[in-house]
Amino acid sequence: MNRLPFLVTLCSVLSVFSCRQSGNTNRNKSTIDAHWKKIPDNWIKKATQFGYKKPDTSILREFARLIKPDTLFNVHTVHDDPDNGFIFNSVYVDLDGDGQNELLCLQGGDLYDPFLCVFKQVNNDWYLIYKEEIETFYSSPTLYVANNYSKNKTFYLRQVYDHGSGVYIDGYSFYKLVDNHVYKCLDLINDAHIYGWGLYMNQAVKSGFEFRGDSDDEVSVDYSYNFFPGSIFKTDCPWCAHDDIQLIKGEDNVDYVYNSKKHKYMLDLATYKNSATDLTASKITCFANFGNDSLFVKAFKRHIDTVLKIGTPQQKKILRKYLFLVNKNKRAVTHELEVTTKAGGTVFYGVKK
Repeated sequence: MNRLPFLVTLCSVLSVFSCRQSGNTNRNKSTIDAHWKKIPDNWIKKATQFGYKKPDTSILREFARLIKPDTLFNVHTVHDDPDNGFIFNSVYVDLDGDGQNELLCLQGGDLYDPFLCVFKQVNNDWYLIYKEEIETFYSSPTLYVANNYSKNKTFYLRQVYDHGSGVYIDGYSFYKLVDNHVYKCLDLINDAHIYGWGLYMNQAVKSGFEFRGDSDDEVSVDYSYNFFPGSIFKTDCPWCAHDDIQLIKGEDNVDYVYNSKKHKYMLDLATYKNSATDLTASKITCFANFGNDSLFVKAFKRHIDTVLKIGTPQQKKILRKYLFLVNKNKRAVTHELEVTTKAGGTVFYGVKK
């Protein structure tokens, strides 16, 4: 059973745990931010020369002492063996094109809930300038650095936003180091699906991407999506879904081009795309908004109208019922859910009696 309510929005799942950053994007490169944590050279040396020969937790424990009262350890993690489940993995690379390497680390007390740490040397001293908690849910975390078309190289990783029985959402977060400031410049949904959960409209969305490094700093993304009915028939169980009845289905390619002023990869839609099945910004927003029926109907209106004209009798009947419920109640649900129990940091839901 899942720990998130049946209505999930992107803003609620993309929570970031990071060191505070200055709002001044034009800082002098020699300026020291008061919120950075100074890190001794000897620890940086250990990190850059890490041997990967044995599980060495001493480097983690030393770092944890350096950043107190901050921590590297998840309060919900319990280890029978104090050295079990720890992770330390580092990359030493020039991220901002200044000829000086930075240090990236994935480290922490839980393999599936580590911290992304970014270290920068300023005025001959090393500082922790960014720290973010990353959840990977029973999957080993991996950090990537792209040779994108820019002196400010993009680094990225996959993280899980939520998961459970019949529901899952994960994605890739992309970052850049610019003028000693770490910017999260894109959150890209990778896999977002939900089956049942009291929703009339279920979904399965996946994406794939690649960097185009020849002349522009951009990311090309292929999306595929299928929206289908949940438990809508009298013989259905509360968690049933009908992914074989494809109500709104399609695939499309879009580009995200880096904007150096906003420090964001911005969606760049081709002007020639204007068909009912072409993706738009609002359609992509729906991918991470389970149960937001009003948003879905508005974003996919042209696509829905097309299916109502040329779809099968079954598709038309189901869509008309769906539109009726959304128009009447602003949402379309098959079962109301309620919290049944809580265990640690997990909340369990069931059908409301």
